[in-house]
Amino acid sequence: MKDCLIKARNYAIKIIYKWVLKPVFFQIDPEIIHDYAVSIGKFLGKFYITKKITGFFFRYSNPILEQKILGITFKNPVGLAAGFDKNAMITEILPEVGFGFEEIGSITGEPCQGNKKPRLWRLKKSKALVVYYGLKNDGCEIISKRLKN
Repeated sequence: MKDCLIKARNYAIKIIYKWVLKPVFFQIDPEIIHDYAVSIGKFLGKFYITKKITGFFFRYSNPILEQKILGITFKNPVGLAAGFDKNAMITEILPEVGFGFEEIGSITGEPCQGNKKPRLWRLKKSKALVVYYGLKNDGCEIISKRLKN
């Protein structure tokens, strides 16, 4: 029964992304979409109920995935690489969407605006995204305070 629910959930997410979200997202500047995704993640990570609802739709766990490396237990070996959450804004929601860990940053000693826009652009033929942010981030003081909270 659980497998059927997971398959139905995954199919629904696939259809919604392919036929609704992706066509809209690809008409909008990729940096705006990235910032929007981070804002949504920040909101969803703020509240217990939004975390649980998000987890219901996206989390997947299986004991076979769990790994212990250097004394740290990871429930899932898939992590979010640096660059997406430059300012540690979505650390609370990432476990609910299935990530086992996250690399934050890149972080500089002082706040940095990064490169001039455009900093992201799509290569439609190769279905790629060129990322040229530079080191856009809030700086180590602000980010470390955010992580302590």
